[in-house]
Amino acid sequence: MRTRSRSHSSRLALAALGVLAGLVALAGGADATPRTPAAPAADPIRAIDFAEVSQPGSACSEGLRVAPPKRIAVDRGSSALLDLGRLTRLEVDDKVAYGDLDGDGADEAVVHAVCTFGANGAEDTLAVWAMEDGDPVVVDTLAEPPTRLTGPFPPAVKKVAVADDEVAVTWTHYAADDRNCCPSQQTVLRYQLDDGSLRQVGRAATTTVAAG
Repeated sequence: MRTRSRSHSSRLALAALGVLAGLVALAGGADATPRTPAAPAADPIRAIDFAEVSQPGSACSEGLRVAPPKRIAVDRGSSALLDLGRLTRLEVDDKVAYGDLDGDGADEAVVHAVCTFGANGAEDTLAVWAMEDGDPVVVDTLAEPPTRLTGPFPPAVKKVAVADDEVAVTWTHYAADDRNCCPSQQTVLRYQLDDGSLRQVGRAATTTVAAG
């Protein structure tokens, strides 16, 4: 009987210790257990599908024989024919560049669009978009490259990238004897968003395009 009594007492003691450990865990466990920090929310502008967002009408100012509309509606990145006689149409590049250009902690989006018209007409436009009251709004647009890049034929935008607070735009660049199909050079120009306006900064960097 004494042996059974000691065994029963041991079980009671172990049970009491278990209850005490549980109370300690409830009291201090929340502080002792590390929590995985919540992932930062994605910037709202990155959720916008610009292939479905109406673009500035000025993007087709050269391709229309009438004053351009305020906005050009697009569906899956393309507008309807805007001028039947000139076959004018706006196409939105699906490669959107993002970055905090004005230092407010929120990203802006740089959207490239091309208005095609006539036999070989093309007009490139870059638009900087920001979020305002939950909707994307145009901050500024860039439609004309520097005159020194025009050469025998107008340049075209090849690439748009954002690094830090600058927009780097790669333009085609024609040498004097280049054919219309084949510009032999390219020039990178950098822009910053200054008080809501895109301004060129730094020097132009021109390189020769590798053949083939």
